[in-house]
Amino acid sequence: MGSHGSFFNDDPGVQERLVVATAEGRRMTTSRPSPGAFASVYEALAADGYEHIVSIHLSGELSGTVDSARGSARQAPVSVRVVDSRSAAMGQGFAVAAALDAARAGGGPDEVQRAAIEAAQSARLIFYVPRLDALARSGRIPKSLAMVGQMFSIRPIATIADGKLKYLERPRQETAAVKRLIELVIEDASTAVAKDADLSSRGDGRAVVALQDFYGGSLADLLVERLRSEFGESIQILRSNIPPVLAVHTGLGPVCAVSVPSRWVPGLSSTER
Repeated sequence: MGSHGSFFNDDPGVQERLVVATAEGRRMTTSRPSPGAFASVYEALAADGYEHIVSIHLSGELSGTVDSARGSARQAPVSVRVVDSRSAAMGQGFAVAAALDAARAGGGPDEVQRAAIEAAQSARLIFYVPRLDALARSGRIPKSLAMVGQMFSIRPIATIADGKLKYLERPRQETAAVKRLIELVIEDASTAVAKDADLSSRGDGRAVVALQDFYGGSLADLLVERLRSEFGESIQILRSNIPPVLAVHTGLGPVCAVSVPSRWVPGLSSTER
């Protein structure tokens, strides 16, 4: 939402509208869905015959969405288990994928909820933000911090720890930041491949690496190139946009990366085992 009106995450053209608003330096905010919106979804699923719902959401430290979901869950006509992913972007996305795989495998509500929580807790989200002004405009960091960051050309690399935004490193200058980002993403992918090998009776390992960006495609392309060079066919790369609700706060050019063992998310893996 900005001074020129509001729009929803899945509105047509939302990406383009965000680009224009960001380029113009408008202050934008986000708003959580209402409890009524969740109630409508839960009631519709119950009407379709579902007896249990596992509802997985963006970190409660970053958004009030999970609180709205919990409020509606208490009044839902069927059992609803609300999961705070304590993450965002594909950190949350892999939790959803793991839960879906558990459900497809015949798991009950306990198993599905456990799969979501374990995936969310184990998948480290790494993201790079080339500028701090959008974070300052949206109130996610103090304006004074953004000014210092711009003054010293700080290009932070961050993660989400305990559900909160946390800086991993604060490289100075874009070249140093990109080099370090590539190193961290390769480290996480290597860890995911090794974990997958531990789960394999044959000892082979593969990983799924999710890369998301908001008009940071050239950096994402570079990451793909380096990952392919390092791991070849041992990794599967998923590309997508950073969700608009997050892009509001990061501005133009951010890139997110999350790596998980393939066996955690078989529904996303393109290779038969």
